[in-house]
Amino acid sequence: MTVRFGPKGHWSVLLAIFGLFAGLSLRAQDAEVAFATPEEKLTAAIEVLQQFDAGAAEVEVIVNLVEPAGKPKGKEWDSRPKLRGWQRAVKGRQDEVMGAFGPDEFKPQHLFENQSGFSGFVSRKGLEKLALHPRVASIEYSRPVKPHLAQGIPRMNAFPYRSTYGGTNVAIAIVDSGVDYTHPYLGGGALPNSKVIGGHDFGDSDTNAIPNGNAHGTACAGIAAGNIATNQGDYIGGVAPNAKLYALKITAGSATGSTDATIIAAWNWCVTHKNDNTNNPILVISTSFGGGRYTDMCDGLQTGYASAAANAVSAGITMLVSSGNEGYCDSLGTPACISSVIAVGAVFDAGYGSITYCIDSDSCAPKYSHSGCAPNRATDDVTAADKVAHYSNAAHFLGLLAPSHRTHTTDIVGAGGFAGGDYNLNFGGTSAAAPYAAGAVAALQSAARAILGHYLTPAEVRATLTSTGDLITDSKATQIIKPRVNVGRAIDSLLPPRLSVSRTNNRVVISWPTNNTAGYTLQWAHALPATTWSNVPAIPVIVGTNRYVTNNVPMGTKFYRLRN
Repeated sequence: MTVRFGPKGHWSVLLAIFGLFAGLSLRAQDAEVAFATPEEKLTAAIEVLQQFDAGAAEVEVIVNLVEPAGKPKGKEWDSRPKLRGWQRAVKGRQDEVMGAFGPDEFKPQHLFENQSGFSGFVSRKGLEKLALHPRVASIEYSRPVKPHLAQGIPRMNAFPYRSTYGGTNVAIAIVDSGVDYTHPYLGGGALPNSKVIGGHDFGDSDTNAIPNGNAHGTACAGIAAGNIATNQGDYIGGVAPNAKLYALKITAGSATGSTDATIIAAWNWCVTHKNDNTNNPILVISTSFGGGRYTDMCDGLQTGYASAAANAVSAGITMLVSSGNEGYCDSLGTPACISSVIAVGAVFDAGYGSITYCIDSDSCAPKYSHSGCAPNRATDDVTAADKVAHYSNAAHFLGLLAPSHRTHTTDIVGAGGFAGGDYNLNFGGTSAAAPYAAGAVAALQSAARAILGHYLTPAEVRATLTSTGDLITDSKATQIIKPRVNVGRAIDSLLPPRLSVSRTNNRVVISWPTNNTAGYTLQWAHALPATTWSNVPAIPVIVGTNRYVTNNVPMGTKFYRLRN
């Protein structure tokens, strides 16, 4: 029997009889097997086949396995015994599959802790065996990804709230090129310190997430949660200066790029280590890397990413991912195209003249040939506060907008990094927008804990930031209208509404705005303590841009309360 792989059927493998019978035998014994054909398992691996045809000896792939039983749900992710039991089942499944391959067929790279899968370098022979293995659900190419490259805090209405709700009792994981935790506004000293309380280097497979000359992650960390800075020019600290940080380095050595599989491994780590510090759980992940182009949600094509993100969200972690800098008007990169994450695009925080930068030739923004750009396309952009940058990828499934470009933030200490000093005054791209939004989430979560007594779910975080943001129209793709994060309004939406009282003749009018506080009811009782409270009929009123509920209350000795 011959099975062909690839859209053109330009290579084939012989399906060995013993392999067929082995698969049938396993199916008879165990229901946890994949029933997809070998060709179906490779639908997301066309680039792997193309590289083999071009002469590559081995290619890095992501292997998604059929899940074992016992996967945690919701709060079960916070149960250490439940989590450890699931991880043992996942490890057993990984060992079972990898045990069938020799070193000339498959070399493991990342074993995903909380999802049934792994990555590694596969030979052509190994790929054929993977496609035939009954535990293998699908195989994907682990593509290279790249970083997505003035203070935006006032633009997001976050400045007045930092001293009260500045990320206390929340940790943000920065999945990037490492964080220079020796910087005075990122804790200073060794790891862990007062700011960066943990991390891991997935690029170099060690526990020290210090950057090797690549300051991208350090800049993102300073935006999200750098300590409040004084006398440092335009750097004033991060959006959530009281939040803690975890540094997850995904670049190898001094390299600037990474891979899909490495990001997935880092996301898995965050789920496992979410509650390492119970006073500061990981509730936010910021990722400013990506690549590719997708005109719709890509979960079906990016199973590894989709599974990792869904697990993190189920565990209570909000995922922020930069949308990409190609200037697309109808598509986002990956992993921004995953449905569980919030894709973040970029707006200018102020107007400071015209700028020129490179964009993709498929961007709908005005562009022209330029020798300094590859593929030789540049755009001239006139900056203005809250204008979406031409480079910011847009699509109907974009989640939020946040400030970007010429951001003043932390740099690697000393002569290394971007600027040869301790601060970078020109960090930008959607790489900056994602940590701005991540800091906003940390501030919102700290406010929720203080005001409501509990953290918000990722779905509630998304709904709150979306409903309270300032709507911005993308000038290059006018059909795309998305909310720019407004931290103050998001936090205010958690507070009980403020009552206004006025007297008209012999009646008292009690009212409150309900733009972001729907669901409250005014109740009255004759005396305190009261065993019975009665609802006061409400009359909705629209005044300007605000919606009020007005209650005409008869004069007399009564007590009133507002209940949600």
